[in-house]
Amino acid sequence: MFRIFLSKKIHSGETESKAAPVERPARQRNRRIYERFAVDQKHLTVMNDQDILVIRDISVKGFASDVSERAYDRFSLGDIYTARMRYHGKVQEYDVKVAWKRDLLVGFELHEPQTPTVLFFRNLVRPVQLAHSLSQVDAAFMEDHEGMTWYHGEDIDLHIWINDEEGLSAWQLAFDEQLIEWSAVHGIKTGVLRRQSFSEIGIVEPGELIRFVDENPDQTRIRLAADILASGTFPEAPDLLKSLHDLDIAI
Repeated sequence: MFRIFLSKKIHSGETESKAAPVERPARQRNRRIYERFAVDQKHLTVMNDQDILVIRDISVKGFASDVSERAYDRFSLGDIYTARMRYHGKVQEYDVKVAWKRDLLVGFELHEPQTPTVLFFRNLVRPVQLAHSLSQVDAAFMEDHEGMTWYHGEDIDLHIWINDEEGLSAWQLAFDEQLIEWSAVHGIKTGVLRRQSFSEIGIVEPGELIRFVDENPDQTRIRLAADILASGTFPEAPDLLKSLHDLDIAI
């Protein structure tokens, strides 16, 4: 999904060669905003001149990384680094501070972030947050929908159709009014889902969701879908992600 490059140190924290381990801070009260999300090591890495640091969890306030013993000794509490992140072709630069250390795990938090950085991290975490909220709808409820699996989460729904003979045949992902769908027959489509206003007059019932399809697939929506699928823990996630990669789209 993205890589973070730790560059020059701009402030040194503790001067001891090895800082005393500090426990991970308690989760903030506002769980929706500050919750930390575990991530798969193949998706997120932090890099500097001497190490490749694997990200284990991320939040809108920062991230935590596994480090080597040598790096653990080198990172002192209060150290501040300039970091550079490349994400979907856009580069964001910001400062991070070593906030805590424990069992070869180091927590970095954003240091005095400006508004663009705060918004950037919120957008960065959103696909992971959506993916982690998904859970399969009870099979008994799906008896009348043979071949379809439904995953529901917070502001997100994922429907998957699998043919016993040919495998994956179609899927539809809807989140935050965004719509991305793929089928083996029609390929990829994107669009939005909007609820009909009670003040509008037409042939649809007030409050009904209306599907608006883009004239051409929207690359931003496709990349968001790819990020959600890459963060998913459900068993079909690799096949769904492969269906996007097979389209030869830059995601």
